[in-house]
Amino acid sequence: MKCGCLGNSGDESEGEQQSLHKPSDNKLYQQKLRPCCMLVLTTQKVVGLFVLTGLILLPIGITLIVQSSQIFEYNFEYTDCYQSGTTGKMCKDVLSDATECVCKDNTFEIPDTVKGDIKVLYALINFYQNHRLYRRSQSFGQLMGAINESCFKKEYCVDFNKDSDGKFFYPRGAMANSMFTDKFEIYKADDLTKPIDLSMNDISWKTDRDYKFKEPENFQEEMKKYSWPKKWQVWQGTNATPTSVTDEHFINWMNPAAFPTFSKLYARVKLNPGKYVVRISYRYKVHMFDGKKLFRLAETSWMGGRSLFLGISFSLVGVLCFISSLFFIVISRKTRGKRHQRKKKIEEQITTTNSNHQSTLV
Repeated sequence: MKCGCLGNSGDESEGEQQSLHKPSDNKLYQQKLRPCCMLVLTTQKVVGLFVLTGLILLPIGITLIVQSSQIFEYNFEYTDCYQSGTTGKMCKDVLSDATECVCKDNTFEIPDTVKGDIKVLYALINFYQNHRLYRRSQSFGQLMGAINESCFKKEYCVDFNKDSDGKFFYPRGAMANSMFTDKFEIYKADDLTKPIDLSMNDISWKTDRDYKFKEPENFQEEMKKYSWPKKWQVWQGTNATPTSVTDEHFINWMNPAAFPTFSKLYARVKLNPGKYVVRISYRYKVHMFDGKKLFRLAETSWMGGRSLFLGISFSLVGVLCFISSLFFIVISRKTRGKRHQRKKKIEEQITTTNSNHQSTLV
């Protein structure tokens, strides 16, 4: 059906223009399509869906819990460790900025189930690396090779910008100047003379090593104009303190953690089953902010490290699905009588309406 009416040519052209904007006369444009499949949610379908979901998730959750519980993990908190020797004092009480304290040796055992490399990590508790001011107290350009670049915000680096001689720190900022400096050594329990080699290569992200942390050109000459951070100067020459911004311990530290409790990779090591001793050089102070320090060993598997969270989550959702299905079954049985009465009443109304319509036609 066309729009417009018979009349002069102007009216006809106006009608033709209006007809151009008229939707096509088909079922899609006129919204007359009938759905080819309409899902009617009955009690049987809902209960079956929940039961099927529970049957899938619950075995997966149990499998993850069993596998995770078999993964080796060792945690040793040494915040209040005692000094090695006969002093009987805690390291936190004898530690000063220019000395270190060696904790008493701690013995641990590697079980027979451990296969492959073990990650050596350190953990800090109550350390807010994600604080906005702390995160911005660094020079991104300086870390990427532009040694003269200032901090992201100059006012954030005031206390960590120059040393007492007026030389600028390299790298500058609170993050670099608060780097974790404790040192870990692992020995066999029956041989305390030679530490086991720890692999400290490829412990950071490759993209960070290739793009985000670079030495400037003529690094050795340029460093004569600058000064290492205060904490680095104290422990210079040890494997706990970097000699460049490309050091992988430093790279890991400069990647801020999202939560106040976090772990960072220190090294990798291959340990056969047996007894070992960890010797810790206590240097990093955490008591001023009520923090804690941990030495960790963690084995990894196809599902990652030891964590019960994912397995428990799958299991809980699976159990909730079974409980929900039982709930719907109980509700369905309790309301069965009312539903039948309602259905019977609707059928009677339809029958009455049809009979009245037929009598009217006659």
